[in-house]
Amino acid sequence: MKFAHLADCHLGSWKDPKMHELNLKAFEKSIEICIKSKVDFVLIAGDLFDAALPPIDILKSAASKLRELKEARIPCFVVAGSHDYSVSGKTFLDVLEKAGLCENVDKTWEEEMILTESGNFVIAGISGKKAELEKELIKKIKIPPMNKDKFKILALHTTLEENKTSEFMRGIKSEDLPKGFDYYALGHIHKPFKKEGKEMIVYPGPLFPNNFSELEELGNGGFFIVNVEGKDNKISLEREDIKLKEIRLMEFSAEGKTPFILTSEIIGKIKKEDISEKIFMLKIEGTLSSGKTSEIDFNSIKDAAKDAFVFLKNTSQLESPGIKINAEIKSENIDEIEVEAFKNIKEDFKSLVLPLFKALDIEKIEGESSLTFEKRFFENIKKVIEI
Repeated sequence: MKFAHLADCHLGSWKDPKMHELNLKAFEKSIEICIKSKVDFVLIAGDLFDAALPPIDILKSAASKLRELKEARIPCFVVAGSHDYSVSGKTFLDVLEKAGLCENVDKTWEEEMILTESGNFVIAGISGKKAELEKELIKKIKIPPMNKDKFKILALHTTLEENKTSEFMRGIKSEDLPKGFDYYALGHIHKPFKKEGKEMIVYPGPLFPNNFSELEELGNGGFFIVNVEGKDNKISLEREDIKLKEIRLMEFSAEGKTPFILTSEIIGKIKKEDISEKIFMLKIEGTLSSGKTSEIDFNSIKDAAKDAFVFLKNTSQLESPGIKINAEIKSENIDEIEVEAFKNIKEDFKSLVLPLFKALDIEKIEGESSLTFEKRFFENIKKVIEI
């Protein structure tokens, strides 16, 4: 048996039109590889879409490629992820399933798992949920008896403790996963991972990098083709990397430089490099010696990089020289913390900051339209800053 394990496609995640298109092409190419490789089926372990209600162009593109799978007589199994999941439980995956383009294998009923049997394998799934609420279900779900002669697959969209990418994540331990399966097809964590033992636990990582930092760290996305051979169901993985464009990352420090000097340095380096048709990534960190970050001439930098396929920049760690606030916070009350934190702000700003925080601290009233809420929101701000 041979099947494809994809996850975290996040179709529709990129706002930049060119990256948006590359993301779609990554999905299209993955389906083409699956058809060419003659896999027995495709399994998508959550977050096919970046939102529960994806844009029409995204939906049309995904449906078109899934139809190609169907025409090639390759079934597609899915579970919802934390992005394409909705509290009501209804997602556009239901539309695709109703059209016969895929089958959602998350068929749990309360705490009872319902299995899907097809040919020589058994498959089941547990969808990801907002705030990772699926973890409690994973720990206590009841597994029905399974055919010992069939290869058993469980699709999950959750965080595994062994593969979490931040110390603030709360993961589930591999020993707490439901027992009795041969292959655990995971999604959610955007880092390829595999753990081999009596069974195999696998994250394929994102099909396409989801943001600047993932492009920087991973370079490209991909998926696994899983081969199952022999009476003992020996599992082997083939990595299929999806490389659509070359990446050129340039990193600069702003320390001790004015906006003019930094701009000149960046443009000079760009002119020496071949970035034609590449994803050009610019990362700037540090604190300028003088001036403001807004004085860096990004329009000229962008013009110098006009031959690149796309220009992406990360200035999250770039700062202007300015006020440093050093406050020892002694309270757990939010209002008191705000007052303490702003003690060191200049007097001419102090009278503005706290009233502005209070003006921003409003919530939408039940039954209030978005238009009315926005009007009320901006009226509050106008009163404080006297527009």
